[in-house]
Amino acid sequence: MHFNSKLEPAESFSSFEVATQYLEKMCRVLGVRHFSYWSLSLADGLPDQVTWIATYDPAYMAHYMSTYTPLGDPAFEQAGSKPQVIDWSTLNAADETARRIQAQAARYGIAKHGISYPFRDGANCHIMFSANIDCADADWPREKARVIGMFCGFAHYFHARARPLVDSRRAAA
Repeated sequence: MHFNSKLEPAESFSSFEVATQYLEKMCRVLGVRHFSYWSLSLADGLPDQVTWIATYDPAYMAHYMSTYTPLGDPAFEQAGSKPQVIDWSTLNAADETARRIQAQAARYGIAKHGISYPFRDGANCHIMFSANIDCADADWPREKARVIGMFCGFAHYFHARARPLVDSRRAAA
């Protein structure tokens, strides 16, 4: 699996539906079960605008948003000022909330293995890009290494194409 942004379209997504369809296509191309993209802007330290584009079951997304918030998600809480890839298994081993989120996600067909990559776009915009991989526990180290090889570059590429949609939503609010 290799991702080369120079071989992909550069224009912004025309709609959230088109962005979701692109993620669905790239799941097949890159061999992952799901991709998830969050853009969370803060005003005075509180969520101001939340955008979530994902290939997850919409019922799961509705459940997550009614039960948790991005700020209550341990992956977001681990996001510091320095971008780093977060292995979900590390979160699940250390945090009860992460285990509860994973147990609920499993009910909606979301595999237990995944990685998240939090980064910032400016001082008040937090981005979280995640990949979910369906594999056996014994295969996870190999699959994780395979996905990480393209993951961060793909996350930044997708954000660059989605950012105008996010900005237009923020301006309309």
